[in-house]
Amino acid sequence: MALIVFTFILITGMQAQEQKEATYPKISFFDANISIFTPQGRFKSNVVNPKVGLTLGYIRQYKAEMPFFIGAEFSYNSLGSADDRFTELLDFDLVDFDYSTTSSLFGFNGRFLFFPNFHIGDLEFSLEGKLGFKWLLTTTSKTAVDDLDSSSSNVNKGDLSLTYGIAAGMNFPIAPNIYLNFKLNYLPGLSAAYYTIDPTNRVQSSTLDYFRLRNSNTDLIRWDLGLMFSPSW
Repeated sequence: MALIVFTFILITGMQAQEQKEATYPKISFFDANISIFTPQGRFKSNVVNPKVGLTLGYIRQYKAEMPFFIGAEFSYNSLGSADDRFTELLDFDLVDFDYSTTSSLFGFNGRFLFFPNFHIGDLEFSLEGKLGFKWLLTTTSKTAVDDLDSSSSNVNKGDLSLTYGIAAGMNFPIAPNIYLNFKLNYLPGLSAAYYTIDPTNRVQSSTLDYFRLRNSNTDLIRWDLGLMFSPSW
């Protein structure tokens, strides 16, 4: 008898939830931002200048009518790049090769977002928690000048840094389902190894010689400015 009562209550609750979500469907948002990354702490001493990058994200309402959202984001920016041409001996001939080295910072974060019931006119505010990782990756490509089909690429270094953080944002509607988005993120990160440009290095045989391998925390502040879009589905 208890099992029958429990089953009835469970089915009734599920039906009520389905009716509620049919009346108030869950809301989703996509966002795309131009981002300025400002390193902090020891990271700042190795990556001196702020870096401009890109951040893409998605969030979906956890439950209908509730101001809580969950989702994910991806970010990218360059920690530095170098291009140069070197002459090498190949099969008893001198051959020119174009080298290119890029040190990159990729970010992948889970997002837990809350919209408080506070507005200034049409301006809305948000608070956000983040958890994920940074992937610091350095690659070098090599291409023969007289044979563009003859090329190779190598990963010089790749390392992961656990990341966590918080963010505060503001959204302003500019069109139906489209919002201007501004956000300030604080994203500490654990220690990782990465390459950055060192102007004191002696360049010999590769564009990697322009770089020096560093190791530090990966704390940063990120400023986002872009658009949020809510699809109709």
